Amino acid sequence: MFFELAKTLTDAYSRRFARAVRESYAADEAYASTPLGRAGLAILLLALLAVPLLLPGYPVYVLTLVAIAAIGALGLNLLVGGAGQISLGQAAFLGVGAYAASHLAGPLAPLGILLGGVVAAAIGVVLGLPSLRIKGVYLAIATMAFQFLALWVFNNWEPVTGGIRGRNLPPAEVLGLELDRAERLWYLVLAFAVPLFFYGKRLLATRAGRAWFAVRDNDLSAQVAGVNLTLAKLSAFALSAFYAGIAGGLLANLYRSVTPEYFLFGISVQYLAMVIVGGAGTVLGAVLGAVFVMLIPELLNAVVGAFGPEYAALLAAWRNVVFGGLILLFLILEPLGLVGLWGRIRAYLRTWPLPY
Repeated sequence: MFFELAKTLTDAYSRRFARAVRESYAADEAYASTPLGRAGLAILLLALLAVPLLLPGYPVYVLTLVAIAAIGALGLNLLVGGAGQISLGQAAFLGVGAYAASHLAGPLAPLGILLGGVVAAAIGVVLGLPSLRIKGVYLAIATMAFQFLALWVFNNWEPVTGGIRGRNLPPAEVLGLELDRAERLWYLVLAFAVPLFFYGKRLLATRAGRAWFAVRDNDLSAQVAGVNLTLAKLSAFALSAFYAGIAGGLLANLYRSVTPEYFLFGISVQYLAMVIVGGAGTVLGAVLGAVFVMLIPELLNAVVGAFGPEYAALLAAWRNVVFGGLILLFLILEPLGLVGLWGRIRAYLRTWPLPY
């Protein structure tokens, strides 16, 4: 009797809430395939809209930085985790988008941000040309060379970039409302982030996304199977740069200034760390990686501040060591990243309280 009752309840739960078997491409591309998933998605969107109403100024500012970083990390994730092309120049594309957006600021800020994405995408196509002949560490070195070339341009093309002093931006405006605080700019960031993340998730489930995965796994086999390598690689570089350009434009409007020091080589390494820690090849991995890389230093800062000013200098020197150690420890314990950890937790919750 108890066995039959448990079986009935489990079957009812599985039919209503468990992940459905996907038998078509349309089902595979769906954002949420269960009622519970759709309800969770709606709650998440409402929570994002309520962030400025629930949190004070500085936490909103930090979350805005995280959201912008997640956009840039998603672009790199599509390139590295999707198409398998290594890039160490993501910070350069952030800078291109930021400087382009700085020329259309104020009431034209949304157009400036889009312009930054388009200009970065055009340069991304050019940078993707070497990927047609080289790959692996050689491609990484080529993109790193582009990073240093872009920094030289940012520092020396004064009529466009303002040189070392950079450029200042007026507050962004939308419908006459000045977005002069992070609490207001948050909604502009959401207006760009939400469509970009939905598009990225849908893209990876389409024919183009599967072509990228085939190139990532074995480009010669993909070419034999009919994948256009030129189109796949160049489109991956262009889309990755477009996401980075959008993130750079949003960052410029948040800081209300653009200087070369915002786009150093270390920032590119930081974005690559977001992809690796979060989990390559998934949209969720970009979000989780950005949250980890951006929030852990803030938590360490809070810990350092709790010990008082007399220990601040000593502990601050160890902050980066602890942060790097956490990344290494996490990658050793969970090579698939935060997405792999979340997958194991979700698999456990789906079968709880049953052992199978």
